[in-house]
Amino acid sequence: MKKVAIFLSAVAVISLSACNNCAECHAATDIGGIEYELEELGEYCDDELESIEASGYNVADTIYLTADGDSLPSPVYPGNVEVHCGED
Repeated sequence: MKKVAIFLSAVAVISLSACNNCAECHAATDIGGIEYELEELGEYCDDELESIEASGYNVADTIYLTADGDSLPSPVYPGNVEVHCGED
């Protein structure tokens, strides 16, 4: 009986987590035909996920480095950049 309860609990947790449409997101820009990841933005779910992908990310300060710390071929100046979610 205990095993059945544990199994049902596990199924319930998996089912509930499957209801959320969540993904890790990052700000990105294209320079010379190459996409550069600028900043990790964290995980967004459902409406927030759709909203951030549609509206983009506002860069407040000039960015000289990628999210990995590598130099960009040219700086990214303040303004709006693309947001990509659910990509490796």
